[in-house]
Amino acid sequence: MKRNLEKEILTILSEKAYGLSIEEIAEFLQINRATAAKYLFAMESSEIIAARPIGKAKLHYLKKNYEAKHD
Repeated sequence: MKRNLEKEILTILSEKAYGLSIEEIAEFLQINRATAAKYLFAMESSEIIAARPIGKAKLHYLKKNYEAKHD
């Protein structure tokens, strides 16, 4: 059965409203960091999620959670 990684990422981000890095998301899903980055980039481009740079890393949020915190 094929995994729906986008849905899994959205689920994790809804549970972890404080934001997660690419590495943390990859670890939660037990996938390669590059795979997580690919999905996160596409989701950010589609404005499904938001990302905030913290030094060299980025924290990823559900768009609605991010907007609620940063309005």
